[in-house]
Amino acid sequence: MKFFKDFRFGFMAPFQGIRFLFQHASLLKLAAIPLLINLLLFIAMATLLYTHFGYFLSLVITRPDSWYWLILYYALAGLAFILILVIGTFVLCLLGNLIAAPFHEWMCEKTKSLLIGHPEKTSSPPLWQETKRILSTQCKKLLLLLILEIGALLLVLIPGIGPFLSGLITLILLAFQFLDFPLGVERLVFSSQLKNFFTHPLAWLGFGCGISLMLAIPLANIAVLPSGVIGASLLYYQHIHQ
Repeated sequence: MKFFKDFRFGFMAPFQGIRFLFQHASLLKLAAIPLLINLLLFIAMATLLYTHFGYFLSLVITRPDSWYWLILYYALAGLAFILILVIGTFVLCLLGNLIAAPFHEWMCEKTKSLLIGHPEKTSSPPLWQETKRILSTQCKKLLLLLILEIGALLLVLIPGIGPFLSGLITLILLAFQFLDFPLGVERLVFSSQLKNFFTHPLAWLGFGCGISLMLAIPLANIAVLPSGVIGASLLYYQHIHQ
């Protein structure tokens, strides 16, 4: 039952993050810039697909002249469009997360203070140093995620169990993107972050499933980054940290 409870709490955390976001004006202010960045990236991807999808498709397959081949052609075109959309959305999530990383970590710190009160103040480094640290961490994490994503794509080639393992790695990648923020606020080293993940695997896998579902919902995927950051903070401080 504990494992089921962990998975359920993790799965609901991103959606609870949306509600928590709109309940606190201070978080909305911090989320405004990441949301704008995400919206512009989404518009750019949609425009690129609308204007150049035919060209991208022509690089892979040529439109046949015979009518009886058109059914197969349009079926392949539909699959190609879905594949490009899924990969594009995942890349946008990575890119948007990298650009807006400082704002997301500040959102995580604000969520922590709203949940457990204001901690005892300690001296903090200058803003530019803190921003440099966050961006450096995100670049390293992005490289790791890209390597693992390539591994997930290669696993698809294995018959039978390959697609399952690939999907599992994708869920882990989605969860680990957001797990980094609350654990980063706690200044945990990478080994401690991995230990936290494998101590509560179903909670973070459930979180990855929730994020994956949110990415598949039109318009809701625009808010996936701020709601995911807040959801990961809720999951950590309300369920795991205790």
